[in-house]
Amino acid sequence: MKQYQNIIINIVFAVLAVIFVNLIFYFGFLRFDFTSNKIYSLSKSSKKLLKNLDDYILIRAIFSKELPEQYKFIRLYVEDMLKEYKAYSRGKVKFEFIDPMEPKSKIKPQEAYSMGIAPIRFTTLARDKYEMKEGFMGIAMLYRDNKEVIPVVNNIETLEYDITSAIKRLTTKTKKVVGLLTGHGENTLISEETQQIRTQLEKLYEIKSINIKEQDVLSSVDGLIIIGPKENFEDKELFYLDQYILSGKPVAFLLNKYEINTRYFYARKINSNIFNFLSNYGINIKDGLIVDPQCQKIALRMQQGFFVIENILDYPFMPIITKLNKEHPIVKDLGQVVLPFVSPIEIKVDTKDVNYSILLETSKSSFLKKDVYTISPIASDFRPDKDSLRGPFIVAAEFRGKFKTYFNKEQLDKLKLSTTTKILTETDTKVKESRIIVVASDEFVDKEVALLANIIDFVAQDYELLTIRSKKVLLKPLRQIPAGIKIVYRYFITLSLPCLIILAGLYRWYYRKNKVLVI
Repeated sequence: MKQYQNIIINIVFAVLAVIFVNLIFYFGFLRFDFTSNKIYSLSKSSKKLLKNLDDYILIRAIFSKELPEQYKFIRLYVEDMLKEYKAYSRGKVKFEFIDPMEPKSKIKPQEAYSMGIAPIRFTTLARDKYEMKEGFMGIAMLYRDNKEVIPVVNNIETLEYDITSAIKRLTTKTKKVVGLLTGHGENTLISEETQQIRTQLEKLYEIKSINIKEQDVLSSVDGLIIIGPKENFEDKELFYLDQYILSGKPVAFLLNKYEINTRYFYARKINSNIFNFLSNYGINIKDGLIVDPQCQKIALRMQQGFFVIENILDYPFMPIITKLNKEHPIVKDLGQVVLPFVSPIEIKVDTKDVNYSILLETSKSSFLKKDVYTISPIASDFRPDKDSLRGPFIVAAEFRGKFKTYFNKEQLDKLKLSTTTKILTETDTKVKESRIIVVASDEFVDKEVALLANIIDFVAQDYELLTIRSKKVLLKPLRQIPAGIKIVYRYFITLSLPCLIILAGLYRWYYRKNKVLVI
C-alpha cells in the first residue's frame, strides 16, 4: 500500500509541477536569443516605449497564408517579433493575423486596400509552369482614433524600427522641431534624390527650414542641421548661431570643403567663413580631398565609335569607411559608410572644457591630395606624393562641453545689437553643455540614409529610435577556401569511401588467408 501511495503522490506532484510551469510561461515571458545582433529581441528603447503605453494598441498583421517559400520566413519573423511587443507591453499591445483571401475573413481585400495595404504580386512555379499570384504582407496599427500602416514588410532588418517608430508616432502628442539652415546654398533635402528621405523624417519630426536673420527664429527649433553651405554668413547670423550653440542646443555640421561637379568631374574650393567659425571651437576641416584605395566602384560610360562601353572603376575619392566607433549610437551598428569627397578633420579643442568622440576614420592606406581641381576617375592621379599626409584621417566626430564664444568685445560692438539682446559667453553660469557633430562631407546625404537619420535623431535628442535604426542582421558567410584545398577536399571525398572498402576487403582477404593457413 505504501508503494502505491508513493506512486500516486509522485504522479500528483508531477502533474502539479507541469501545471505550475505552464502557468508561469503563460503569464510570463522567457526567451533566449543567441543571434549575434539579437535580431529576435527588442531593444531597450522599444521596451521602454512599450512600458510607458497608456492605452491599448491593436496590431493587425495582414498576411496571406499562401506565400512563396522565400517569404514564409518573413511571416514567422513578424509573428515572433509581435509576441515580443505583446509581452513587454504587459498586454497593452494586442495582435492578430488576418488573411483577406480567406472566405470568412473579417477583413476583405477591398478593406485592406482602403487601409493602405495593397496586395503584391508573386511569380510562383506550380504545376510545372510559372503562375502569377497576389498576396498581402502588411501591418496596420490602431491606437484610439489614429492609424499607422506598414504597406509591405519585405525587410526584417528594419522591422523593429518600423513598428517602434509607428507606435511612437501614434502615442506622441507633439513632434520635435528640427531646423535645416538655408540662405547660403545649403542642401535642404528638397531635391528629387532627397525628397523621399525628408518625407520619411517628417513622419517623426517637424522639419523646418530656418533662415537665421533674427535670433528668435532659432529658439523655435530643438536642433539644427547645416548641410553644405557654399556662401559666407553675415556677422549677425554667426552671432545667432554662436549663441544657439552656447545655449546647449545641438548642431550638426555636414560640410564639404569643395563644391563637386560629378557631370564634368571638377572640384571648386568653397571659401565660406563657416570654416573659420568652426576653427574658433578647435575644429578644423583641412584643405584637400582624401584618397583611399578602400573605395567604392562607379560605372563610367565612354563612347568608342558607334558603341557606348560601360566600365566599372575604383573611385578613390569615395572612401569606404569601415573604422567606426562601436560605442557611439550614431555609427556603432552601421557596418560601413561611404563618404564621397571627404576631407580630414583636425581637432584642437581644449580638452579641459570639451570632450570629443571620433565617429569615423579612413583606412591606414589613405592619403591627402591637396590642390584638387579635376576629380575624373580616369584623368586623376591617385598616387601619393612624397610629402602627402598619410591616414588614417578623422572624418566625423562629436564634441561635448563648454565652447568659447566666437565673438570678442570689439566684434560685438560692431554688430550694434540692441540693449535688450541677451549675450551668452563661456563664463556665463547659464551656459549649458553644448553638443556639436561634424562630418567633413555632405555628399552622402542622399545615399547613406541611415547615417543621416541617426544624426537627425541625435540632434533632436531622440535617443530611443537612434539605437534601433542601425540594428542589422549580421551575415555570417562561409570562410573562403583556396582553390588548391578545394581540389584536395573533392578528391578526398570522392576516393575516401572506395579506398576504405578496398582496404576492408584486403584486410578480410588477408585475415581469411591466414586463418586457413593456421588450420
